[in-house]
Amino acid sequence: MSNPFSKIISIPVDTATAVGKPVLSGGADLAKQLTALVGGAGAGRYAAFISYSHADIKVARWLHRAIENYRVPKALVGTAGDRGPIPARLRPIFRDEDELAGAAELGPKLLGALARSDALIVICSPTAARSVWVDKEIRSFKTINPDAPVFALIAAGKPGDPDTDCFPAPLLFALDAKGELDRAQPLEPLAPDLQKNDRNIVKLKLIAGLLGTPYASLYRRDQRRSRRIAVALGTFAFLLILLLSGLSIAAFTYARMAVQQRNEAQAARKLAEENADKAERRAWLAQVAAQEVRRLADEGNNCPPP
Repeated sequence: MSNPFSKIISIPVDTATAVGKPVLSGGADLAKQLTALVGGAGAGRYAAFISYSHADIKVARWLHRAIENYRVPKALVGTAGDRGPIPARLRPIFRDEDELAGAAELGPKLLGALARSDALIVICSPTAARSVWVDKEIRSFKTINPDAPVFALIAAGKPGDPDTDCFPAPLLFALDAKGELDRAQPLEPLAPDLQKNDRNIVKLKLIAGLLGTPYASLYRRDQRRSRRIAVALGTFAFLLILLLSGLSIAAFTYARMAVQQRNEAQAARKLAEENADKAERRAWLAQVAAQEVRRLADEGNNCPPP
């Protein structure tokens, strides 16, 4: 049986440099390197490989995070999908900006990642349709993994439009034994369109394909989970409002009590001041009366006897 890696076609050095990507060589040497890389120690598999043009890097970054952060509904985890048992998470996802930074030999590492990926996701746009590198990644993946699924999403452009066509050619035709386009076998790629659909819908359609489960089932379960989360958040918000309302009422009550106590203290202090004034006046009057009594007594003692 021939080695499928030997079918990979080389990109000329000047062409690869022009699109800002490393050169992929072909032949027996590459096949040996790739076989060693794929079978080497610590070589893990990827849930998917994202192929994109640099112009669509924002979409690629969003998609990368969206898929890796998605939690599969518990009811689906472990059940049988079209591609085997459904996992709890789709991790890791390969995207060359993250995975190959600073690599010394980009070509073999990139092919190794393609070989270890369970699926390919192509971000389609007019720029991607003209990209030699995206074309090469699709051809290489189809050659290395002929039975693996290839998914697509439309980031920009319109399929079939002469000016804004967004599908790279390898998505539109099957490949022959030499890795060339077999125009006798046209394909009709189905791709959710980010220009027309909500991002969450596009994300769920791709995740459904990667999991091998019907989109409708995943969407319904995701909606139920979203409703449960919304109910939980609503309940929490209601309880928080009740708590804040209770605290506000308590604060208002305590403030009113504090004002009342302050008024009572002021009234008590005023009464005490009035009582102190009265006591001082009584003491002064008593002193005056005593002086008057002593004066009268002195005058009586000084009167001559009759």
